Amino acid sequence: MKKIIATLLCAVMLFTGCGFAAFANAAADDVQPAPSITITPEMIQQGAEDLHLGDLIRPLKAIRFTSMDVFGQSMMKVLYGIADFLIDNIVGLLNYITPSKFPAAETYKTENFYKGTDTFLTSPAAGAKWSLGYSSASIQTGNELDGKHYVGGSLSLDKSATSITDDQRVRIVCLNDGSGRGSVVFAAIDAFGISLRDVRIIRERLNDFAKQNNIISINITVLHQHSCVDTLGLNGNLLEMIAKNPAANILNKYLGTDIPLVNGQNPEFMENLFNVTTAAIRDAYNNMETGKLYYSSIYASDYIYDKREPMVKDDYIHRFRFVPDDASSRETWLCNAAIHCVGNGAAGTDITADYPYYMEQTINEQADANFMYYQGAELAITAENDVLDEEYREMDRYYRLRYYGKALGELVINSDAPEKEVAPLLNIRFEEYRVPITNEILIFAAKMGLLTNIAIAKDSHQTSIDVVTEIGYMELGEDIAVAIVPGELEPSIIAFGGALDNTNSYRAEDWNYPSMQEIVGNDRELIVFGLTNDQIGYILTDNDYCSILSGVNEEIVATGDKAGSSTIEAFEKLMDSIK
Repeated sequence: MKKIIATLLCAVMLFTGCGFAAFANAAADDVQPAPSITITPEMIQQGAEDLHLGDLIRPLKAIRFTSMDVFGQSMMKVLYGIADFLIDNIVGLLNYITPSKFPAAETYKTENFYKGTDTFLTSPAAGAKWSLGYSSASIQTGNELDGKHYVGGSLSLDKSATSITDDQRVRIVCLNDGSGRGSVVFAAIDAFGISLRDVRIIRERLNDFAKQNNIISINITVLHQHSCVDTLGLNGNLLEMIAKNPAANILNKYLGTDIPLVNGQNPEFMENLFNVTTAAIRDAYNNMETGKLYYSSIYASDYIYDKREPMVKDDYIHRFRFVPDDASSRETWLCNAAIHCVGNGAAGTDITADYPYYMEQTINEQADANFMYYQGAELAITAENDVLDEEYREMDRYYRLRYYGKALGELVINSDAPEKEVAPLLNIRFEEYRVPITNEILIFAAKMGLLTNIAIAKDSHQTSIDVVTEIGYMELGEDIAVAIVPGELEPSIIAFGGALDNTNSYRAEDWNYPSMQEIVGNDRELIVFGLTNDQIGYILTDNDYCSILSGVNEEIVATGDKAGSSTIEAFEKLMDSIK
């Protein structure tokens, strides 16, 4: 954590002078007589937010004297608050004087957004029958070891890929409920993350095909491997970005140029990803055949570890099993669970698709079924290796993740969990929404070109930034619901309930929102499709957003302390539009 902050702040020093000089010259040209100003309560509140006074006030208000231990913890939070205040204001000042060229919020226009089904049915249409198409393709080019491809997963000066252990693939399921309302596409990529900007590039290339074939929803997710080629842009060569991006920002801002910023994405790799994914989606649609869909929840708690309070997780692997009417065709299994793909560590340079790759191998070989994996609400959840035989626990990381994937595959194959048929009914709807970036370090990362998300500016100095993203809701059959979320969702709090209260949360405040399950209603089982159509980082509840120095690592790559409330409010709005 400290190394990351130090690296970013040192980077600032290399170009602050240039940025400040350009800003100062521009400001001098615009000097006008100061008009009279009326101070309003709203202006005072905004000023307090801009100065991050909450960093100081919140821990002071939360001091507790119930015991010496509790008092000591309170005082430590006060020290963290002071440090946060200094960091936020130093980086905030640098953000203020650092040029950038984000689109203005008031001029932003939505493009390549797929709303979903116009109508929500409450029962299957007459004569309805499921149709499903599957396809899978490699997204690797063969050039991944040329020194220009970076491995996602953690910030580093240089994470050029040095070896390839596994393939990286995209897997597609195209689903239709036979109601005549259209088909829905889900694509899962072996990758650390993908932004909405790039999702919409894929959609744009498919627009004509989608219109011709009544495809009403195209959704792209990642399995969030910390050991695949960087498709998000966050993990490139920091030294190169520091050397090139500040100058590009200055020229773009003041000369009106449009020089692209350098980030961790390899342009040739991304172009291949777009082409392969669009072709695979076409193939999946053309491969559609009728059949029946079955659902089961397979208990897997012993394989899943949650490292962050309140230690509540989804204990199941949710399997959707499609059985074609043609007995000679292969079944397709879509498995959904919440387990980080970080078995090979976050800082390595070896390319591996982690445990889902070996889960797929096992299911392909032992069950003769197609396989697709979908991450759930996996904010701080990872693999529990203690469940493995001792001989595997003592192996190196790569062999351990291989065996872990094989163990999960066999768990699913050999499960005796009850299975029910899913009625041919698919409703799906999406809402575009905005998440304020209150994390000054992330604003700086955006100005440095590390973020490829759709970011829009609400002020002239481009220090008040929103990320534009999407949230969705889907119904499968008559009693299954899916929350479709654009990041790494805190499962226990936002999706399934169990929020920390003012006694236990970091900010000593309550979380005054219902869970997604409560919003949906208890007549449907809720599961989560995470990291879909965007990667906006960790989505925490506002009341448990901690200091970046407190020993956690989620906050450093979160948009800030408004991600949870913004997301749940958007979900409520979406559900209101349906009901």
